[in-house]
Amino acid sequence: MRYFVLSILLSLGLLDAISQPIVVRRPTISVGFQVTDPRGDFENQIGTLPHGVNASFSKPLLGLPIEYGAGFAWNSIASESRDIVIPDQFGNEMPSHLKLNGNAYTYYVHGRLRPFNGNIRPYGEVIAGFKNYSVKSKLYAVNEFGSTSGDPLTDVSDRSYSWITGWAAGIQIRLVRGLFLEGRFEKLNGEETRYIDPSTIQISGDGSYTYELTESDTDQFTYSIGLAFSF
Repeated sequence: MRYFVLSILLSLGLLDAISQPIVVRRPTISVGFQVTDPRGDFENQIGTLPHGVNASFSKPLLGLPIEYGAGFAWNSIASESRDIVIPDQFGNEMPSHLKLNGNAYTYYVHGRLRPFNGNIRPYGEVIAGFKNYSVKSKLYAVNEFGSTSGDPLTDVSDRSYSWITGWAAGIQIRLVRGLFLEGRFEKLNGEETRYIDPSTIQISGDGSYTYELTESDTDQFTYSIGLAFSF
């Protein structure tokens, strides 16, 4: 089924390219929303579908159907929050709000083959880079109206890194001049690393919190939808 869909996309791109005049290939910037589907041990450990945003830049190589570029993605893998009461500098009780997040940041470079330059543009990529997993806590002051105010006190802990390699396939469909709707699939293979276990987060009323780290390979599928800007 997968190969059948790919053959249809390639055929559409070829027909569209034949019907189009020669157009100069231009760089593109892509932004979108994504959902991550953990695979193997990663799926068993994390038990959720991390979600977030992504962005990438791709530039043609000497007018060829080959491009190179770089990308970034952020995904939330865990999130818990609670209203708490902590003492201020005078020992008085101060209403506050504590939020604890587990995040995954992806940084990568890519080589892209985009054979068609018309209104429908399928492409394939090879990817290499790394992921940064971290835990971030944010402590907010709560005003007399019950809403948070001011900049939070932020603490970042338990950073870990893993190398990633993989491939991607996507399609860009022109909406108007210079603007494309883009869908994308990635298959990423990640090394074994440590990250927060979402099921272990505990926040107490006095602002103390605990969590546990787990460890596994970090293979994943990623599905994204967004916009591509050609300039």
